[in-house]
Amino acid sequence: MLERVLIATSRTELNVDLLLDLIRNMPIGEVTLVHCVESVLPWPQRDRRLVHRAEKQLNQVVGEAQERTEVPLAAVVRIGIPAQQLLQVAKDRSADTIIMNAFVGIPWQEFFLGSVSLDVIRHGPTNMLVLHPPAEDQEMIGGLKRPLLEHMLFPTDFSDFSLSAFDDVISLADKGMKQVSLLHVQDATRLEPHLMDRLAEFDATDRQRLEDMAERLRQNGVEVDLRVELGVPEQSILRAAKELEVSCIAIGSRGRSPSQEAVWGSVSERVVRSADAPVLVIKQ
Repeated sequence: MLERVLIATSRTELNVDLLLDLIRNMPIGEVTLVHCVESVLPWPQRDRRLVHRAEKQLNQVVGEAQERTEVPLAAVVRIGIPAQQLLQVAKDRSADTIIMNAFVGIPWQEFFLGSVSLDVIRHGPTNMLVLHPPAEDQEMIGGLKRPLLEHMLFPTDFSDFSLSAFDDVISLADKGMKQVSLLHVQDATRLEPHLMDRLAEFDATDRQRLEDMAERLRQNGVEVDLRVELGVPEQSILRAAKELEVSCIAIGSRGRSPSQEAVWGSVSERVVRSADAPVLVIKQ
């Protein structure tokens, strides 16, 4: 994870300083900037002109940034439907992570998870890092002001999928991960009213599960804290992220889904839509 990274951008004239902030604050192996010239109804002459201009501008950004970083950079411009093209580039380049901003369109409050980001998370096999820039600063590639792995929040429902995602989190220990907060939310919507008398029992069992997970992180030199609480999962996750001032939320793309067709869990989706912190969606 984070070895071969694609950064998707809807613009080709980028702020090089913000791009470098993003690269410096992540343990990235190599980066490919990807821009798609959207063309649903082909118009060859226009499309060639737009692609040529985009390639010139994006390559200029890469040239300026490469002079200031040792991380290998490249640029790719494609034409077509953005989500499809982005996933194809990810496949062609064996990318393990795609980085995108969450927003698209105006007013941003109504479109704070763009259709391209939504399609990539739902249909792509690649891990996804979703950035949430401030409402007043909607420049694509919003940069990072602190190391991504400085303090990660990992919520888990102990499903097989979530525990598999946790294995990927552990693999980040040797990439500079410093602190992880483990969170399990006793889903009040499932427990009330008939199972509330067993809450203490569930809490004890699940706290031990978190302790076992925490020990694996500690063995890899990571500082860990944990919490078990009663609430609505996505609300508790978002509240904990704010209270702890985490640098990143890492979450499996789905949990205890009743259907194999549900490739993106409802809790994960609501967290990605509403979080202020970057969200790393771990796919399997």
